[in-house]
Amino acid sequence: MKTKQSLLNAVNEEIRHLQSLAERIETSDEIDLRPLSELASELKSRRKALNLNPADVGDLCGVSPNTYRSIENGKGNPTIKTLAGICSVLNFNVWIELK
Repeated sequence: MKTKQSLLNAVNEEIRHLQSLAERIETSDEIDLRPLSELASELKSRRKALNLNPADVGDLCGVSPNTYRSIENGKGNPTIKTLAGICSVLNFNVWIELK
């Protein structure tokens, strides 16, 4: 059985890891443009990198977990507002270029 201190140490280590990840993301100047067809896999990759589950992302961006899962599986049809909320939670930007 883990002690209270060992659990606290593990939580603090995870916080340091997430802070480091957030700093790397925020300070990156590299623009990474990808086609819309890759959106679902990018959402899943980013969510996993942040150690979140689909329900966490759904709750944080104000959509149901099932709605988020369908978007992440490439089956959803999110509004721009919903997509902006998801991107805010996952800390990335989406550009839409109309031709």
